[in-house]
Amino acid sequence: MKIEIAESLMLSWLRHAKNCQVVQLNWKPSVGSWELFNEAEVELIMKETDQYFSEKYEGMNLFKMNRSYSQLIQQGEIDALGIELNQGTVQSIYAIDVAFHENGLNYASREETIARVLKKMIRTAMILQGYFNMSKGEIIFASPKVYSIISDPLRQCVGELQQLLEMRGLGFNFSLICNDDFRDKIFNVVTALSGSVSDTSELFMRSIQMYNLFASESEQRVVKQKKQPAARAYSGFKGFEEMKIGVFVRSSLSRLVSQDLLDSAEVERLMEEGYSKKVFNVPFPVLKEYDETRPINEQRYDHLGRARYYAEPFRVGEKQYLLCNHWVEELSRSYFEAWLEKYN
Repeated sequence: MKIEIAESLMLSWLRHAKNCQVVQLNWKPSVGSWELFNEAEVELIMKETDQYFSEKYEGMNLFKMNRSYSQLIQQGEIDALGIELNQGTVQSIYAIDVAFHENGLNYASREETIARVLKKMIRTAMILQGYFNMSKGEIIFASPKVYSIISDPLRQCVGELQQLLEMRGLGFNFSLICNDDFRDKIFNVVTALSGSVSDTSELFMRSIQMYNLFASESEQRVVKQKKQPAARAYSGFKGFEEMKIGVFVRSSLSRLVSQDLLDSAEVERLMEEGYSKKVFNVPFPVLKEYDETRPINEQRYDHLGRARYYAEPFRVGEKQYLLCNHWVEELSRSYFEAWLEKYN
């Protein structure tokens, strides 16, 4: 089976930056066995978008000779599909098409390239509503290199597509991630996480890890870097807002530990409830010393039986600790970033 490195990158991004418990590459529908929901709405998406773009942009033919909505979505393929679950329900769904063209994204011509990307996004929206019975989700087209002659008008068209579907009451969020955004939000985030991932099936991650075996210290991209971008307002930590807060905290602390930047005095403070509340706006001690003689579940849960610490201990010096898992994006991220700045 052919392995596409950009798809492997997106798999790692979905798993580790977006916390998707379920990720599949090259997703295709099972046409013969799956029920198709919302058929009238799915057909309208195709008809209205086709009419809008053909009228506004002379000569733009999104679906060419294909006028059957059922045939269109049956032929669909999603390069990377990720689902984040929370207590058994779908929290977020990500549907990504990714294209890696070394000489810049190009499907024969500028007009054809724009039309093909829009077609992919529209078909993905139809698939999510038709086969998943979902009217919201993150629909992304990602490419590391897209010249402005294509990216500028394409962004405008993606924005118009967003408005069209919002007017129909649909909650899909369409994103074009390319060039600097691709580097900052996807590539840099995944390479920063590669030092803490040991799954040998993730080929992009493994390639970065192999590179770091032979690269000089100044060339290494990940955990061993002595300088990471600062966190405040993402001004120097651009792209890392794509990480879920829990992933951001764990990867940042792992980096500090690996670089021997977290001294014993700070570790002691991180074990204090008052310090954690004041500095991080977290109601539990950030760290809790792990007793290897006791079952880990006895140490993870509070008196109400709720897990307040992650299940994987990590080592600082000669001791192991549990890390608090009670991080809320809106409440604690800015506090954690401000604390992290002093190490950058």
